Order: sequence, then C-alpha cells, then structure tokens
Amino acid sequence: MTDILLYPSAVSGIARVPASKSYVHRLMIVSALSGHRLTIKGSLKSKDIEATANCLKALGAKVGIGENSIEIAPPARFKPALLDAAESGSTLRMLLPVIPVLGVEATFTGRGRLPQRPVKDVTEVLKKAGARVEGESLPIKVGGGYATKVFEIENPVSSQHVSGILTALAALGGGSITVKGKLPSEGYVSMTDEVLRLYGVDVVKTDAGYEVGSGFTEFPAEAEAETDWSGAAFMAAIGAVAGKVSVPAAKYPSLQPDSVCAEILKRAGAKVEITETGIVFSKGEKLNAFSFDADSSPDLVPAMAAAAAFADGVSVIRGVDRLRLKESDRIASVVGMLDATGIEARYSDNAIYIRGGTVRGGTVDAKNDHRIAMAAAVLATGAEGAVKIIGAECVDKSFAGFFDEYVKIGGKAEWVK
Repeated sequence: MTDILLYPSAVSGIARVPASKSYVHRLMIVSALSGHRLTIKGSLKSKDIEATANCLKALGAKVGIGENSIEIAPPARFKPALLDAAESGSTLRMLLPVIPVLGVEATFTGRGRLPQRPVKDVTEVLKKAGARVEGESLPIKVGGGYATKVFEIENPVSSQHVSGILTALAALGGGSITVKGKLPSEGYVSMTDEVLRLYGVDVVKTDAGYEVGSGFTEFPAEAEAETDWSGAAFMAAIGAVAGKVSVPAAKYPSLQPDSVCAEILKRAGAKVEITETGIVFSKGEKLNAFSFDADSSPDLVPAMAAAAAFADGVSVIRGVDRLRLKESDRIASVVGMLDATGIEARYSDNAIYIRGGTVRGGTVDAKNDHRIAMAAAVLATGAEGAVKIIGAECVDKSFAGFFDEYVKIGGKAEWVK
C-alpha cells in the first residue's frame, strides 16, 4: 500500500483524462461479438479495462493494449474459460448475459468487494430465458443458450446487464427487453445504443423497454472513445475549488450521465467555459450550496461531495443508497472522508448532507476506493493543511496517472511509503 501527502495548492493547467471506460467496455465487447477487428483510440489505461481485456482473451480473442489504443481481434471460435472480472462490476454484469450466445461455458470470479455486489437480478433473468446458471454470487458458472429472444426484467438494481442483454440480442439478430420498474442510470443504456448503432444495429426505446431490430450489419475499423466524465469530474471540481483546469477533448453535451457535473458546478457558482478543444473549469467568486439526485450518476457523488465541502451552506446529494456496494461502502467513505478533514457531513434517508466550511486537512483512508482517493485530492487543493491519503495507488482502477496530472496542473504531492 502506498500513501500520498497532498498540500494546499493554487492550480492552473491542462489535465488529460483517460477515455471513458464505460464506452471502452462496450466497444471491446461488441467488437469481439461482431467477428471483426477494431482499433479503439484514446488514453485507455485502467484496471477495469484490463479486466475486460483479460476476460475476452480468456475466451479466445486477441487484445493488445497500447499507450493510446486497444486492438481487438475476435476469435474464429470462442472457447470455455475461467473469467476473472477482478473488481470490475461493469465487466461482470455486461459479460454475464453475453456468454450464452457464444456457445461456450464460462465461470466468473472476482476480487475485493465484487463478490458482494448483487448479481441475482442478472442470473434470474438469464435462467428465465433458458440459460444454464450455477450460483447466485461469485463464482458463477454460465452456459447453454437462450430459448427466447424476449427478456423481462423486474425492478433492476443496475442498467449494466440491460446493456449486456442488448449486446447479446444484437449477436442473435434481434429481440426485445421489457423493463418493469425504474431503470437506474438509464443514460448508460443510451451509451450502449450508440455503440451498437456504430455496428448498424437498430435499437428502439419503447414504453415497455427496448427493441433490437437487427444484428450487426456495419463493421467499423476504428472508433474513438470520448473523454471519461467520471474521471473529469474530479479535475472539474479541483478547478472550481482552487484555480483553473482545462480538460481537453471532453465532449459536452454527452450521453455520459456524469457530464451533469458541469451543470452542477456552474449552478453552484464555478465558471464553466466550453471551447472548441474541451472544457475549462475555474473558481468563481464563491461556491454556493447545491443539490442533485445521484440516481442516474452515482459515480459523481465523491467528486461533488468534495466540492460541496467548500460551498456556502448545506448541500444535499440524494439517491445515494446504491453506493453501499461500490468498491467501498461509499456512503460511509464519503462521510468519513469529510469528517476526517473537518467538514460536517451526515447520511439520512437516501441522502448525504454536507455543510460547507473550512477544510482543515487530515488523513483520509481511501478504503481501496479510487473515487474516494481522487475526492480527497480535491479537498487537499483548497484545504488549510495537508491531506494524507492512505492507499492512494487505488486510483489506477479508473485513472492511472491521476496524481501525475494533479502535479502537472500545480498540485503539490509527496509519495510516502
């Protein structure tokens, strides 16, 4: 475990953020099923992307990850495999529905808190559709094939397996999904729709759910993954709190639900400028308390909570109960992080309440949660004293090089072993 000591800093500069791992997961899986090679362009290093790459390689695909690209070469025939999803929920939940269309059997394993994350809602849907599933938590064995192209999902706890089923239906040449109850993070299904359309797949959102009208009919040789708003949100918050940060190649508006952070920060009083090359986030006269519902963008909570620490008044982040089973109990981790640095925060009835004030500095245990480590860095820039982050290397899960970029924009950091 490696710790880092961050000091109060005035920042100004360009922060380069990795490509959206949400897009990259989808591009990798869809390209593998399409039977055609794909080059994905962008800065793509993260532990979660490596997890998807390793699973596809175990199934027989060739995957090469370079500095700024990924090469996917689908196999002539998929093979049975042991699939280690590591700590990536997206890898697990999106690949589970795909295995029955490959004609092979696969066993999924994972690490960290992934075995505790809910998948019964996925496995029950697959069983009803005719797939063979053994286990309700990791390890899970999946095989057989689907007896239907009509899927029904009740009260989903995640949108990721909806994306996986849409991808499976594209490989099957079409079908439908009926969704009963509210679909969380629906914007990520729209992202899947966008990727499938690159491959000529006709996806229609209906009142009942989704219709997939065709299989793969187009086969792009290259695709570029846009900048990751989940990672950009931390750099945006740093700019809003401590100076000026430009995030190049950030697309706005974007289908990525976390792009709403630009609106949240602007509404709170930060300066947000959209340019031809990206977006610039700057400190305004002051930050005011804000509120937002995180149900569609749960990954924003740590970054926006850190920004709220500097806002005048009490900010409210609602729709947070889904955060209990992230890389950490993210509700407890966010409240603990703020408390450790001198900010009053509490959880009540599916919401976190944060009273802005003086961030004095302190020690934050990242709890092996990449987003808590990055949120603590936001706090450090505007704090009165230093912030020590325990286990800071966990940022590599989604944003390898985060602290390098932090230093490039003027952040002061010292690694402590």
